[in-house]
Amino acid sequence: MIPGMEEHGYDKSYSAALAAAAGTIGVIIPPSIPFVLYGVVVGTSIGDLFKAGFLPGILMGVALMIANYILSKKYGYKGVHVKRPAKETIMILLDSIPALLTPGIILGGIYLGIFTPTEAAVVACVYATVVSVFFYKEITFAGLYQALKESMITNGLTIFMVGFSSVFAAYLAMAQIPTKIASAILGVTDNQIILLLIINLFLLVVGCFIDNIPATIILAPILLPIVQGAGMSVTTFGIVLTMNLAIGFVTPPYGINLFVACSVAKVKMEPMVKHLKWFILALLIVLAITTYVPWLTMFPLGK
Repeated sequence: MIPGMEEHGYDKSYSAALAAAAGTIGVIIPPSIPFVLYGVVVGTSIGDLFKAGFLPGILMGVALMIANYILSKKYGYKGVHVKRPAKETIMILLDSIPALLTPGIILGGIYLGIFTPTEAAVVACVYATVVSVFFYKEITFAGLYQALKESMITNGLTIFMVGFSSVFAAYLAMAQIPTKIASAILGVTDNQIILLLIINLFLLVVGCFIDNIPATIILAPILLPIVQGAGMSVTTFGIVLTMNLAIGFVTPPYGINLFVACSVAKVKMEPMVKHLKWFILALLIVLAITTYVPWLTMFPLGK
């Protein structure tokens, strides 16, 4: 998406910031591995979590669209408006079908039980490679080698960050720091609104340093009784917990999406962060709505 935005007049740092922020939606819209993990850890319905994640995920996308619209007006980004004949539009749509089948293969394969999310990633990569090289003929074998090389570098960077985060999480667990913090939170106030606010702030800080997988394993069982005492359902907390930790994907120093976006776009972190603050603000607004408006997650469950 970043090269496409750049071709249409967007600044590369801005494009990378928007792509990184949009990447947070991936763990909220099912299928979501963090939802599966949360469901297993606390013993709740994974299907309910999948259903409950749709509206908050869509709202995150809408919030980023609004932020992007306002910022595009400010920076003068207009894109390119091209009027095409109906016949040409139909031909373009037909030509795009092989590419558009990629997400269909991923989601269809997972929901039908043909393969796991990890296997779906492998299948999608192989399919996309075949389509790009032999159908669209946009990637040469030399280009494919370069793509593999860049992917290895990006993957190495990502694994390093996840490894660092997991070690830090293990240290916190051994030191019983999450349990001590939970006790401290309960000692501050019994006001439900303030209590949920403090927990959100705590999770946002945790997301800055720890990956969502180890954070969910450690924190979900500790914080769940507290939020249930504040009137939040186990399903809603799963969405809120995951959303908090997902925002951590774009908040330094961990900010794994930031490192990936920098690597892909080949830009420095500093100009990205300048644009990123507005997208984070949009995500925080959605987080607040999800926290204090239970209907958003309960309505899809008929509750």
